Amino acid sequence: MDMPLSQNHCFLCGRKLEKNTEEHIFPKWLQHKFNLWDQTITLLNRTYIPYRMLKIPCCNTCNNEYLSQLEKNISIAVDGGYHSFIQLDEDKIFYWAAKILYGLFFKELSLNIDRKDPQVGTIMNPETMEKFHTLHMLLQGIRFPTQYLPVKPYSIFIFKMYEYDDGDWDESNFNYFDSYIQTVYGMKMNDIGFILCIEDSGVQEEFGKEYFDKYKDKTLHPIQLKEIYAKINYKQFLAKYTPRYITIESANERIVQVIQPSGDVFDEWSQEIYAHCLAHIWSAYPNLSFEDIYFPPDRVISFLNNEDGTFMQLPKHILQKT
Repeated sequence: MDMPLSQNHCFLCGRKLEKNTEEHIFPKWLQHKFNLWDQTITLLNRTYIPYRMLKIPCCNTCNNEYLSQLEKNISIAVDGGYHSFIQLDEDKIFYWAAKILYGLFFKELSLNIDRKDPQVGTIMNPETMEKFHTLHMLLQGIRFPTQYLPVKPYSIFIFKMYEYDDGDWDESNFNYFDSYIQTVYGMKMNDIGFILCIEDSGVQEEFGKEYFDKYKDKTLHPIQLKEIYAKINYKQFLAKYTPRYITIESANERIVQVIQPSGDVFDEWSQEIYAHCLAHIWSAYPNLSFEDIYFPPDRVISFLNNEDGTFMQLPKHILQKT
């Protein structure tokens, strides 16, 4: 189905709205739990908008039936913490996170690049939005029972995190970060941290399983989650393949065949370019600029691993943000 790009149509199913009903991109339970209501998020044009204002058109059926049940599943798991969250069906985490990412891009279709000059156009345009046609197709799994064969269309990595008390130094129990270009997504919620590579045909999880599994039984500091995110994000930047899917639909379910790439699927890794990505992602921390973390020809500072490759267990409080 074509992506519904009108503010008068449901973002998920595409039906024309009988009345103006909306879905919060970041659900209200999440905003209240982490005190996000009046906090702001940065848009693609580097302007800010309060979380509470991030709403997109949604019909009553999608909102009150499909999305409501999904939110309930995620909310209960988040309340239960890391050990509860990892018991969730990963498809549910994928749909929830992908809905947020897609919702942000959809919202930017209706937001002006320059609020003082509406004639300049919107942050996101319909032509660019075509990039997310496949993502919208995958999101229909919220509405229809969907089976993915032989692998999932995404990679997900879940980690146990340090949890902070209110006013405890200046680390937060909530953090969100994403990449528009690579569609890689990260979030921290209390002691839960996860990174999702939205449309990689499961390649990152397959290629990186041995590497990332060594962190599964550890407790990570937020700066370490950001480092893992930087690695996954840059790796996806190097991907040489385009995700391909074959969808078979019946009255009761969908089967999505995920076509995995073969051969050499990534371009060559550059430590220098990776260091630029990492410095940008670590920008909230002082003294971690590119010049601070990159030492030619190929050494990049890590807070994740020791020199011998073993895990670097950081204390709960180590680096104060700027």
